[in-house]
Amino acid sequence: LFNSLNTLIAEIEYNPDNAVRFTKNLSSVYRYVLQSQDKTLVSLAEELEFLDSYLFLHKVRLGDCISCVCDIPADLAEAMLPPLTLQLLVENVIKHNTITSARPMKIDIFVLEAHLVVSNPVQPRKSHESTGVGLKNLSNRCKLMLGEEIRIMNEKEVFTVKVPLLV
Repeated sequence: LFNSLNTLIAEIEYNPDNAVRFTKNLSSVYRYVLQSQDKTLVSLAEELEFLDSYLFLHKVRLGDCISCVCDIPADLAEAMLPPLTLQLLVENVIKHNTITSARPMKIDIFVLEAHLVVSNPVQPRKSHESTGVGLKNLSNRCKLMLGEEIRIMNEKEVFTVKVPLLV
């Protein structure tokens, strides 16, 4: 929230039109967070719509050096998963990787064998270690609600998380 508010202040001063878009997306993000708190599962379509607003905030904050390619078949839009799954996974990408105009980040999201797959190149930050708590919590929620844990593939050049979907 504080990063977003600081970004908004800068946008108001330097790019007022974008500040309006930023404020609308910030509102959408927090509305979704509040509305999804009481839900155990949400549709993939809802998560993807939320992700658009969430990514917009980060693109303004980081510069236009983060992109996301979603290849989701229309017939899977109503597949269910825990709320804020995509927020956690994208936040992990941003938190654990160097993202600059010289080293942009491309996140790929697709479905494979009833799993939502989120994949990104590994561009590790020099001074940041992971506790793994966020992914462990997501895995526990998936196990509880969907009967299956997430799968994490941390290869040398690509980091991938597979989240089970209720189709």
